[in-house]
Amino acid sequence: MNKLTSLTVHALLAQVAAPAPTPGGGAVAALAGASGTALAEMVAALPRTRLNAAGERAALDQVLPALTAARARLQKLAELDVDAFDRLLAAFRLPKGSDAEKATRRVAVTDATKDATLVPLETARTCADVLKLMETVADAGHRAAASDLFVGLSLVRAAAEGAAANVRANLDSLDDAAFVLSSTRRLMATLDDVTRSAHTAIGSLQG
Repeated sequence: MNKLTSLTVHALLAQVAAPAPTPGGGAVAALAGASGTALAEMVAALPRTRLNAAGERAALDQVLPALTAARARLQKLAELDVDAFDRLLAAFRLPKGSDAEKATRRVAVTDATKDATLVPLETARTCADVLKLMETVADAGHRAAASDLFVGLSLVRAAAEGAAANVRANLDSLDDAAFVLSSTRRLMATLDDVTRSAHTAIGSLQG
């Protein structure tokens, strides 16, 4: 499979639409988050700010590198999500004819499922961090680009929620209670941050 981020938009959408397990929801969520982050970068980089005040420009300049880094990470997470799910599929295809093979397969499936859980968990966390940065962009960015930023906010929030759905789906299949508990707690804290930052940013845009 070609690397997702090297494809044309047409080829990417065709690959997503194809009746194949990957790229699936986790990868698409990460790419949606990257797209929303790019919009925030654009607004933060505009020459005009909300009031054209020096403090606003300084605030935007401070968050811009972090937004750029987050976009790059989300693009990478899209690739990692595909890799993780492909490894999980490979684990499910391991032989299970003997007791030893069954035991080996069981361990491989568990390990691959954990990996496939941690990737979207990081996607959700990265989206939460982006939304926190977007609070600054919403407060200081140029009002003429408010609709662009709102689209970006919506994409990043949806990406976090989509990644969370993938996390939950994988946790449902795991018997490791400690891993499930720690991952669930991390996810809940992340989604709380997502909701808080999204509401704050939207409030600034509407204010």
